[in-house]
Amino acid sequence: MTALVGDPPAAQRGSVTVQQVPASRVTLRGRQAEQKIILDVLRRAGEGHGGVALIDGEPGIGKSLLLHDAADAAAERGFSLATGAADPLGHEIPFFSMRCALRDLWSEPTADAPGSHAPDGTAWWISRIRSRIEERATAAPVLVCLDDLQYEAPAALAALRALPGDLKCHPVAWILARSCTRQPEAEYLFGQLEKDGAAHITLTSLDDETVTAILCTEFGAQPDEALRDLGRGAAGNPMLISALAEGLREERTVRVSRGQATLVSDRLPARIHGLARRRLGVLSKQARQLVVTAAVLGPAFRLDDAAEMLAQTPAALLPAVEEAMDAAILAATADTFAFRQQLFRRAVSELMPHPAQIALHRQYGDILLNRGGAQVLAASHLLQAAHAGDLHSLGRLDTAAAQILRSAPRAAADLALRALELTAAASPARLSRAVAAAEALAAAGLFDQAGAIARSTLTKPRPQLVQDRLRCVLSAVLCAAGKVSEAAAEAAAVLARPNLPDGVRDLALTAQLHALSALHDGEGGLIAGSILATPDRHDHHTITAALVIQASVSLDEGDISGALARLRQATLEGAGISTDARHVQPLLVLAAVLIDLRQLGEAVEILNGADNAALPQISSGPAMALLRGRVHLAAG
Repeated sequence: MTALVGDPPAAQRGSVTVQQVPASRVTLRGRQAEQKIILDVLRRAGEGHGGVALIDGEPGIGKSLLLHDAADAAAERGFSLATGAADPLGHEIPFFSMRCALRDLWSEPTADAPGSHAPDGTAWWISRIRSRIEERATAAPVLVCLDDLQYEAPAALAALRALPGDLKCHPVAWILARSCTRQPEAEYLFGQLEKDGAAHITLTSLDDETVTAILCTEFGAQPDEALRDLGRGAAGNPMLISALAEGLREERTVRVSRGQATLVSDRLPARIHGLARRRLGVLSKQARQLVVTAAVLGPAFRLDDAAEMLAQTPAALLPAVEEAMDAAILAATADTFAFRQQLFRRAVSELMPHPAQIALHRQYGDILLNRGGAQVLAASHLLQAAHAGDLHSLGRLDTAAAQILRSAPRAAADLALRALELTAAASPARLSRAVAAAEALAAAGLFDQAGAIARSTLTKPRPQLVQDRLRCVLSAVLCAAGKVSEAAAEAAAVLARPNLPDGVRDLALTAQLHALSALHDGEGGLIAGSILATPDRHDHHTITAALVIQASVSLDEGDISGALARLRQATLEGAGISTDARHVQPLLVLAAVLIDLRQLGEAVEILNGADNAALPQISSGPAMALLRGRVHLAAG
């Protein structure tokens, strides 16, 4: 049986109201403990003892579903049901939820009733409600089941403060639910009833296992990883999960085959967008503007950033923040605010027209870029804002790529490549962006793409400086491919040109030394010696490469102590792991030599102290794992 909250009585047996319900019951998942508490309240009411269960939680967490289930259970036990719910429009109607629950009481003639706003009007209606419930309780236990009390007017809340105590010696069970919003009267009511002994149920999010089980039931198959990830975005909120599953099924964006449900589109269902629109609709204009803007900033955001985006002070935004938190849209972390459900955040951002999204991403990217210190995050927003023909956005991509090349070459490569893709072939900026993209891709270790851009650009006559920079890229590409002789020759061709700018000369020297280190032909040692003779003329990457070459020469000559001394000097010059895949990594070379010498303790110390955060960004990153494997092998 399913008793629907707020449904009018469908049949009468004397004074006992019985609601006819369909055979299928609402299915609850992950709420066994809460159901047990409610069943205990119903059991005691059936034995003649009144009791109260209070249910609260964020919107969509399953309060109404739990009320449905409670009404089902009560109907099966022969209870008389009085079910109702408040709503935002009913706030001005006294006893609105009670009117839903006890329709017959309000339909009776009440000529002697005082006006609803008369001094004794509330007391008179409370007395009438008490009498009616007592009358029902003489024939059968009664369940009073009221939902959404955060919307209820003070008069009805006053009645609920008094009636459970007045009727505690009668077989009456009260199950009252509200959303966790800062409605002071409802919050006070729940607090007082809990002090009086009411059972308090706070519904929390469903765990991942339960969410996966729901999706499995909905689609009759195990969800794939993409579908599970989408479900996790609901953060265990049953209403969001249900809307997601129903929307995906309606729009046929899940394919079931061989026992697996596979997500075939990354499009969010219209149901989710509609739900997001309704939740935004109950917010004030300021809170809605904050939430929409914050949805573009990311899963979490700093209030300072949101304030700067909205040209306001953080203090001025506090009321909007509190409202969004009351609506269970935002939550506070240690130093940021975050969306409680990332699925909702994504839906909110997608509700915006695309030009508005672009403008907000550009605005935030500019803020981050101008501030400094968050270039990778700035890059992600600038990428989303960029489009062909927008000179400002493309210029910001150029600036951001140059700024983050040393610290985050992979992100810089994404920016430079996107800027190149969006630049027309006839644009004067095309050539400089091709060079920047090739260099960034090489720095990120994406040598195939870097080589393709360099070679295609060099098919036509180019200014000499452009040729030099691209040949340095090709030298790094060839070296990474194991073609070290060709790589050395490419760099040598650049170095043969007179009046070479210092920056380009160091690029070519570094590329040449990197290639020569694998040839062991003596030329590298001579070049390294000339570099170290005039260190003030070169950058530290070139000096580092020269020291590593000299260490290699010392090893070939059997000078172990000299080699180790030069490698240790190189590690100081290099200052840790370089994120640029074109650079020599002296720390890793030193660790490799120490392993060969069976000085494993120092090798392990070096590997443990290496800048691990940089390793995933460079092509030599896997060398760390290989070196650790060699340590284990050498140690037996």
